[in-house]
Amino acid sequence: MIVLHDMRILPNSTEILPLTLTADKIQVWQFDLCLPPERLMMLAATLSANERARASRFRLSAHQNRFIAARGLLRELLGTYLHRPATALRFGQGPHGKPLLIGKEASAGLYFNLSHSGNRALYVLAQQEVGVDIEYFDRKVDYLAVAAQICTTREQAMLQAQSSTQLPHAFFTCWTRKEALAKALGSGLTSDLHQFDVCSHENVLSPHRTSLRDTTGQEWSVLNIPMEPGWFGAVAAAGTDWQPYCHWEVA
Repeated sequence: MIVLHDMRILPNSTEILPLTLTADKIQVWQFDLCLPPERLMMLAATLSANERARASRFRLSAHQNRFIAARGLLRELLGTYLHRPATALRFGQGPHGKPLLIGKEASAGLYFNLSHSGNRALYVLAQQEVGVDIEYFDRKVDYLAVAAQICTTREQAMLQAQSSTQLPHAFFTCWTRKEALAKALGSGLTSDLHQFDVCSHENVLSPHRTSLRDTTGQEWSVLNIPMEPGWFGAVAAAGTDWQPYCHWEVA
């Protein structure tokens, strides 16, 4: 079961519940990154010097503002769950660029991941390794050519069996699962995604959770989450007994 919870208040408000993590619930947050100037100024004030420098390197103000919003909201969310000021958080990267907490908060047992597409972002927080992906169907893609690079033989057969109208939905359903899993594994798209079948069942697109084991024997599961038409999202995490608790910020 996926729990949907519409939010009309900010993530650092004490009115939002639950603000604690449990092993069986993964918290998924969606935010619009198109924010008013005064809100962007508040978020920019929480960024580190390095983050502000990164923001300044964007040539287009729209891209700069999206970066500020995405990083600032991440800091607010993590700070709220950790009961720490957003400005106090420090970030590092895993071997393949996966963001993680360092310093005092590194031992808090909080894992997170983020993804953005256009003006929307998905954040996921959990007590285990986790990954998330969001995509908007706004571009032409050679679906089968991309699938040949990242999909298993069964997944390719499933996609080839789709009609021209069904193919985009099937492709993005599969693609978001693949990327969420790769990010959960911490290897990004450098991992051999050909070996992980995440969305096919007897050559039919499976709408259900898929469970699998990596090369070390660790069990993972991945599923899609409900999105508005044209949007696709997926979450992957270690284990199989978790459920996503989705907060959709709609204000």
